[in-house]
Amino acid sequence: MKLFHFTIPISVVCWALAAHAQLPITETANPSGLQTPKSGNDQDANVLMDAVRKVSELGESDPQYESALYNLAGLYRRQHNYAEAESAYKRALAVSEKVHGAKHEETATLLNELALVFQEQAKFSDARALLQRALAIREQALGPDHPLTATVLNNLAGVYNSQGQYSEAEVLYKRALTIWENLEPEELSLAVTLDNLASVEEGLGEYSQAEEHFRRALVVRQKIVGPNDTGVATILNNFGMYYNEQARYSEAEPLLRRALAIWEEGLGPEHPNVAAALCNISTAWRHQGKYSEAATALQGSLAIWTKAYGPEHPNIASALNNLGLLQKTLRNYPEAESDFQRALTIWEKTFGSEHPAVASILSNVALLRKDEGKSLEAEKLLERAITIRKTFFGPEHLSVAVSLNNLAEVYSSEGKHKEAESSYLRALSMYEKNLGSEHPIVATVLHNLATGQMRAGKYEASEQNLRRALVIREKQFGPDHPDLAPLLSNLAGVEQMQQKYADAESLYKRSLALWNKAGLTKSLDFGQTMQNFGNLYLEERKYDQAGPLFAEALTIKENSLGEQSADLAHVLTLLAEADIFRGYYSEAEPFCQRALGILEKSSPPDYASLIYVMKAYAVVLAKTQRQAQAELLETKAMVYAAKMKNKSKNDTREMSPSLQTSTHPPLDH
Repeated sequence: MKLFHFTIPISVVCWALAAHAQLPITETANPSGLQTPKSGNDQDANVLMDAVRKVSELGESDPQYESALYNLAGLYRRQHNYAEAESAYKRALAVSEKVHGAKHEETATLLNELALVFQEQAKFSDARALLQRALAIREQALGPDHPLTATVLNNLAGVYNSQGQYSEAEVLYKRALTIWENLEPEELSLAVTLDNLASVEEGLGEYSQAEEHFRRALVVRQKIVGPNDTGVATILNNFGMYYNEQARYSEAEPLLRRALAIWEEGLGPEHPNVAAALCNISTAWRHQGKYSEAATALQGSLAIWTKAYGPEHPNIASALNNLGLLQKTLRNYPEAESDFQRALTIWEKTFGSEHPAVASILSNVALLRKDEGKSLEAEKLLERAITIRKTFFGPEHLSVAVSLNNLAEVYSSEGKHKEAESSYLRALSMYEKNLGSEHPIVATVLHNLATGQMRAGKYEASEQNLRRALVIREKQFGPDHPDLAPLLSNLAGVEQMQQKYADAESLYKRSLALWNKAGLTKSLDFGQTMQNFGNLYLEERKYDQAGPLFAEALTIKENSLGEQSADLAHVLTLLAEADIFRGYYSEAEPFCQRALGILEKSSPPDYASLIYVMKAYAVVLAKTQRQAQAELLETKAMVYAAKMKNKSKNDTREMSPSLQTSTHPPLDH
């Protein structure tokens, strides 16, 4: 049987924390009007601690004591020293309640700031309770249309968004937006709320509104402070990440480049914001197949953040997580393991072992384990991630659906098709319930479900789900969106399995055309589709058309994975096969030799692929009057076959000596 590897849809995975996030609005000044130092180094901390000690002599009811605690708490928060920040804010809050009363405006200010500390630690229930209390105080003291009321509305909406309660968040953002819009002149907080509202609308699948609000946020910010303001770069960065998440990488890249340039010019080339821009633009480059550029950006991000914050800051973990994803894409599994483990250590130390950020990295490590064939380890990691997310968010939260989707992917790779389908369907039900039946993420889960069904040989069900996913995507993004390309590629594969060759050929061509139009011809997914299309031509006996497709797929994979990657052996053998069918035995032999050399060095040994290439090479030898050598290879192939005897049939890919090909379900990602 053929070594037939399909382009698999992008899994729904939580990636780097450096990407777009909700922006809180902090209070403009502390209760006494004193400014908090911004550098956040140990010297500042010592100065502020001395200030607290000195004013404590005046008595804990003195307003200066409250102010000193506020300053110190703000510094601890910027240092991600949450325990100390929480303690200082609580002490300041106690002073305010004692001096001013539980319903005073200064008390509301401290409630808002303490809530932001809780939110950053994913203590969303605690944050929500504090912000609801602050909102009640401000609505009573200042009125429902006051700008400070809008500040709390914005921040409370951010908590709802973090909990996946997008509709509730949207209502609050729109209330805050109405307040900001009625102010003359426009304030910068209007741009912040527009930016946040856009991201919530994206989560709800309201894409036209989201894009409109991102654009308006840019207009408002630029009108007030000019086009080169660092705050404009923040919106550009978030808008670019929106395009990344829409798979509109060619549109994301210029926005992220502009954000990077503004921050480099305005803040200096070693500012932490520059590191964030590099980390985020690496995502666009990775998906475009610009792997070396992505690696360089991430290394730059790591260098800047390490110098600014030290080697154990959570932002370092974000860059390491992205770097791990890049290394996983390139099949550099030891390097990916190292990056993920370093990120995991940092996040566990910063947030604790049961934090949602830890669940995200556990999911990425689990998918790495799956690629390495360590499925049981992958299952355990995902089960732990699910437990963490259920504890924090509840059993019906969409982050739980993400983990269920990924667990289904692991089950599918193990051949546990019933378990995979059940897990996919649970995830699908949660997404449909929360986001509606036509949300693009529903299409993603349908795509993944269909891929699992294709592995299980349930081609009609797979085709039905792929076509439903295609309808959703085309309705949301139009028929020429590059995000349709992987879906079309897999649909072509299903048609090929059912021997609907004309339909499959048309779908492959459309898939490749979309990738070409989007400039994504360096990506491994594009190369894999070229290989699959060539496989179709082999089955149709169009050998002259198959060969060039395999050759191009080989070039793409060599450029991305290196010349000794085990993944190259598959396409090399197919190249040899195309030549063998045309009688070009001398041209086929180097491909066989190279594939065999790669596979013999691979660890653990891939017996199925070794058997495949040995049988192909044996045909070449037999056809060129080297029968003894051919028989020796046939014998070695029989030895390998014996070693595989006790393995699952799904792992056995036999091919007759005459190289007659047949299709079978995809075997890996």
